Amino acid sequence: MLSELLYLRRLKIQYCDQLTNEAIENFCNLKYLEELSLTRAHLITEPGFTSAFSRPHHFLRDIEITECGGLTDAAVVLIGRSCRNLESLNISWCRKITDDGIVSFLDFVPSLKNLNVQSVHLLSDFVAVIPTFCPQLKCLNVISCSQVRENDLRQLSLQLPDLEIAFNRDLGCSPKSFKILKYFDIMSPRQFAMTQRR
Repeated sequence: MLSELLYLRRLKIQYCDQLTNEAIENFCNLKYLEELSLTRAHLITEPGFTSAFSRPHHFLRDIEITECGGLTDAAVVLIGRSCRNLESLNISWCRKITDDGIVSFLDFVPSLKNLNVQSVHLLSDFVAVIPTFCPQLKCLNVISCSQVRENDLRQLSLQLPDLEIAFNRDLGCSPKSFKILKYFDIMSPRQFAMTQRR
């Protein structure tokens, strides 16, 4: 079917548990695509994503691939190479992604403005390269990324003062003492705090 939709601009497939590698093999031909959303594509593996992003996607600005166990570091890096003009990436709940994959990906997408890695098992390595690789980043979601260090997020907020960072751990300090980081404790509404740079 995708082979007949060559001028498609937006593609959104939710709860696509039966979607296979073969079903998305013609995705690479959708050269005018601007937005892609895939949720719970459990049957798609690394070769499927590799095939889908085997050609440049110059118009693709927004990608959401969530709860997809087959999305790997190699696939994420290929997305970066294929989509150099990408502005938003959401790969929340894709548990095979590591810092190595994210760091390599970020090197290809200097125009990235939004990065959502909620519940991805990451350390803090990727945080350090954000100011250099993605200086235009405006939103970073690291909710439930328990190994990402708060001190690294503080440093990042100093380097990119307009960046909004979402995470769900207690800072252990009052909002007054933490003016630069915009802190959203989304998962614990009673502890919700938001501070703005003055």
